[in-house]
Amino acid sequence: MSTVIRDARGERVDATPRRADSSQREWPDRHEMMPPPVAAGRVLRAAKPMPAQWPDEMPEYSWPPLPDAERPVRAPRRAELPANDPVAPPVTARGPVRPAPGPVRRVQPEPDLLEPDHRAEAPTIASLEWTIPDAAEPRGPVNDPSPSRLSYRLNRLWLTPMVRHFVRIGLPLMLIATFAGGWFSQEENRTALVTWVEGVKTTIQNQPMFEVASLDVQARSPEVAEGVAQMLGVRFPVSSWDLDLGALRARAEELDAVERAWLQVRTGGVLEVRVTERVPAMVWRNAGGLDLVDATGHRVARLATRAARADLPLIAGDGAPEAIAEARALLASAAPILPRIRGLVRVGNRRWDVVLDRNQRIQLPATGAVPALELVVAMTEGAQQLLSRDVTVVDMRNPDRPTLRLTQDAMAELTRNRTLARGAPTR
Repeated sequence: MSTVIRDARGERVDATPRRADSSQREWPDRHEMMPPPVAAGRVLRAAKPMPAQWPDEMPEYSWPPLPDAERPVRAPRRAELPANDPVAPPVTARGPVRPAPGPVRRVQPEPDLLEPDHRAEAPTIASLEWTIPDAAEPRGPVNDPSPSRLSYRLNRLWLTPMVRHFVRIGLPLMLIATFAGGWFSQEENRTALVTWVEGVKTTIQNQPMFEVASLDVQARSPEVAEGVAQMLGVRFPVSSWDLDLGALRARAEELDAVERAWLQVRTGGVLEVRVTERVPAMVWRNAGGLDLVDATGHRVARLATRAARADLPLIAGDGAPEAIAEARALLASAAPILPRIRGLVRVGNRRWDVVLDRNQRIQLPATGAVPALELVVAMTEGAQQLLSRDVTVVDMRNPDRPTLRLTQDAMAELTRNRTLARGAPTR
């Protein structure tokens, strides 16, 4: 708090205590140790108001504090001051003009209360008199830049990432889901939506640019192409949206002669089908007739006569197509006698018999059929000339003990030779 010292006439005096010469100083200095006591005095009103020394208004008080009994009454409001009061502010049409914060309050200490040594140096002490603002007027600045408590809390809440993402993303999605759920909960709304979607779909699908008017099947043989066209069974014209190319491809591959099919809709409304045909590898004789099978044993087509595909080997018996890989291995190992082979017969769905010309047969075991056939071929190509003799069956089902079955004439000649070798009489 700033203190202004004035004398009895109102003139400002220097309140700095005069110090004696350094050679005449006393220690401890009473002026420095403690201030002189000042008695409470009465409040004096200055002739001219002094401007406030602080930006904030302070309650009315003075230093040293006055006793409660002698404390001055609060200064009256400007509206209550008399018109001839020299401190009262001028009144204009808009109301009284508020001067700078309150006038100077002067305090005159009682001389008789001072210590004898300091009476002559006791100055007049004055303090500022502060104007108490009206209750109806705001105490702080009108345009306060500081945020309110609610605004501060909302700003802090907005800085939370979870809250910000919820407001930006979660809340709109919740509103949309709530609105959509309420709308779709009504049956008439769902029916109207389905009807509208079907109408739009039909309109788009019936455009001329999506119309397919013809079919083009590309295959190696005309018979297969005609069979694929009949297998598809597509009626033209048709929209390309109504064509299920995957289902049509599966239907085309159901034909035995088709190994793989590829479909596409070309420009100009043409459905193109490219077919990869199966290559026949053998002729399979079964109870139903003759069938062509490929290298995997899959049926290719029906064969009218054996002479139609005399270039292909013949297999017979139930389960022969499933073991076609073993049949091909047998034919490869019997290359020296291949011209004499008429076919392979599957016996009991577990082993093979090789049928030769001259009504000869080679019975092979269920396991190790290829080595057994190679042994027979070796005995035929060697000096023994096994298959060139009067042999009807070469039984190799037991590879450790091969068995031969001779013809009737050969058997009679063998019996005669054995009798002559034993020396038995001839009758």
